[in-house]
Amino acid sequence: MNRWGIFFRIVSRAFWYRPGRVSAALASLTVGATLASVFLSLYFELPRKMTEEFRSLGANLVLAPTGNAQTLPESVFRQVGARHHQSELSRLPWLYAVGKVGSKVGNDDVIFGGTDLAELAAMKPWWQIVGWQVAGRQVAGNTSRDNSPGNLEAFLNTEASRQAMSPENQDRWLLAGEKAASHFGLQPGETVQLDYGGRALQLPLLAIVSTGGSEDSQLFLPLPALQELTGQPERLSLIELQAQGSGEQVEAVRQGLAALLPQTEVRPLRQVVESEARVVMKVRWLMFGLTGIVLGIVILSVMTTVSGLVLDRQREIGVMKALGGSDGMISLLFVTETACYASLAAMLGYLAGFGLAQWAALRMFGSVLQWRWDVLPAVVAVTLGVALMATAFPIHMVRKVDPAVSLRGN
Repeated sequence: MNRWGIFFRIVSRAFWYRPGRVSAALASLTVGATLASVFLSLYFELPRKMTEEFRSLGANLVLAPTGNAQTLPESVFRQVGARHHQSELSRLPWLYAVGKVGSKVGNDDVIFGGTDLAELAAMKPWWQIVGWQVAGRQVAGNTSRDNSPGNLEAFLNTEASRQAMSPENQDRWLLAGEKAASHFGLQPGETVQLDYGGRALQLPLLAIVSTGGSEDSQLFLPLPALQELTGQPERLSLIELQAQGSGEQVEAVRQGLAALLPQTEVRPLRQVVESEARVVMKVRWLMFGLTGIVLGIVILSVMTTVSGLVLDRQREIGVMKALGGSDGMISLLFVTETACYASLAAMLGYLAGFGLAQWAALRMFGSVLQWRWDVLPAVVAVTLGVALMATAFPIHMVRKVDPAVSLRGN
């Protein structure tokens, strides 16, 4: 048998010669590979998952009139829709006016917001229903929300809303923020008169909503109805936009719209876009830090284990040196053994890590991760790198072994 045949025979036998130490090294490397797989899987998927989460915060861009103009043409809304598909850029039109609620206490002004109900429900998923009407029975002021249908989008899918929003009444509805409803004594199901500039409009109150913001003091109605009431056909106050993608992609959309629509001002909602980028970067650095700490511990563990193997096999090392084995060849023997452990550990750790990452994604985001084969080479590279770093000191020990001393048993 030639020299290389003897070399690989020794490597293969090493797996069974001291199973305790080999198992310890394999277990340590598997732990490191598992955590590397978890963190890398989450790292690559994190921007997409965080973007999906931040989309639930609503709009991240606003189209507004320039200069001293109060409104912009509704054709702008259609231009944006023609340029971007709804899946990549959601749109929500708004027309605002200040009017009064007829025959109600006081003579206070209130803000009217004209919009599209379906788009409103989709872009404002946190708006909760706290008062509504079921089969003619009013359920209002339910601040505990125990029996609430949930958010606005869920409410629109209930039988109560479908009855109220029949085809002939699709443009005849009214929503009231909970503060406005409390102030004016509005109850779901009643007909409310809205007054503006000597004109009046009567609409049935569909539900009372809690928004957690200034919208709690507003009333919401169909956009065409408010355009007619205010005498502003085909006019909008602003358009809320929700662009999909990372902060860089949102900025690219903003620049494209600014070039397309020079007569409008395209403003990013910095608190949403910048918060998304800031959170993603913080979580990524946290994952890097945790990965570094864990891999440092794995290096120490594997180094200790391989050093123990070297100490246990000093007599064998002495025999190989006495028979003419070079330090380089003997060192390569231990490096090859450790690399074999690392390769096996990388495969086991990749599978186990992906499973853990999948569980973490379900707990954090409520959705599964995409299977990523590109994580496997990274896990293998990291595990091999850790293994090779861990063998640096044991290899130094191999070079220090004196065959005469080791063979005497000293």
